[in-house]
Amino acid sequence: MKIKDIIDQFIAGDWGEETCSNETPCAVTCVRGADIVPISEYDFSAIPIRYISQQSYSKKCLQVGDIIIEKSGGSPTQSTGRVSFVSQELLDSVGAVVCSNFCTAFRVKKDWNPLYVYYHLQFVYNLGVFFNFEGKTSGLKNLQLEAAFAAIPIEDISKNAQDNIVSILQGLDRKIAINRQINQNLPILDRSLKAVGVRYAA
Repeated sequence: MKIKDIIDQFIAGDWGEETCSNETPCAVTCVRGADIVPISEYDFSAIPIRYISQQSYSKKCLQVGDIIIEKSGGSPTQSTGRVSFVSQELLDSVGAVVCSNFCTAFRVKKDWNPLYVYYHLQFVYNLGVFFNFEGKTSGLKNLQLEAAFAAIPIEDISKNAQDNIVSILQGLDRKIAINRQINQNLPILDRSLKAVGVRYAA
């Protein structure tokens, strides 16, 4: 199968406005390309708050299981096509979420585990596949999303097999997150111990 075959719907992005107004009264957290890596590391602290119209709010707010993909941006060594998963943890932490207009989001069909699709697209991105589907306008790289999703394959496996793969990968992700948190806290622990005259071998 191709990625396009498993998508139920696309949800457009909206950058909105910096301040609340009668036209844009709804506060949302707006995920940009720059937020994709921090979100994967469970860091939701720097995602900007924007204000959008009531109409956009009703149509563009994302739900658990939606996948955000960066369609504009990148660099000579980094392609577009990075993905972010809309988790319950993200929504619990920041409230209503939309993606920026440099991204788009999509929802997969009910017989697909969205986390499985997310991990698959991460794998595809790491292979550099999205470099083959980029155009350039005014110095900005744009992902030819329709062409990419029509060409990129995904194996048609059972929902049960998808769930088993996701369970394994989620376990690895949790271990990585714990190790990252330990490494980030070591300098703080070191300073605290030194302050009370205790030294240890890191």
